[in-house]
Order: sequence, then C-alpha cells, then structure tokens
Amino acid sequence: MDDSWADFFPYFAGALKLIVLGIGAYFAIKWHFDEERRVREAEGVVFDKPGFMKKLAMRLALSVLLILLALLVIYVTNWLFD
Repeated sequence: MDDSWADFFPYFAGALKLIVLGIGAYFAIKWHFDEERRVREAEGVVFDKPGFMKKLAMRLALSVLLILLALLVIYVTNWLFD
C-alpha cells in the first residue's frame, strides 16, 4: 500500500476516541463527586478542600494516563495490522 490518509486514519481515530471517552469519563466521575459534596454540604457535613499540590498531581496524572493510552492504542493497532 502507498502512504495515504486511509492507512493512518484508524490510528488517529482510535486514539481520538479513547481520549474523548477518557475526558468524558473524568467529567462524569467528577460530576458525581461534586454532586455528593453538594448534597452533604447541604446536610451540614463539612469537607476538606483538596490542596493545590493534590489538584496539580491529579491533572498531571490524568494527562500522562491519556497520553500513554493513546500511544498504546497506536502501537497495538500497528502491531495488529502489520
């Protein structure tokens, strides 16, 4: 096969799909935790707010996880199609 866009499309589409699903899953889980926090605060239960370092660590971990997942999809699909 020649190097055309059709040869590379499954790699990009698969990686994009996993990235979008990962972001959607993150926001779905975040929404559920925020909703539970809102309900408990309405009942009078107090939560400690996460610190800056914890927020930074979570964002970095999510970024690294999504990049590794995209690379894994690219290499696995390359291995399967070769």
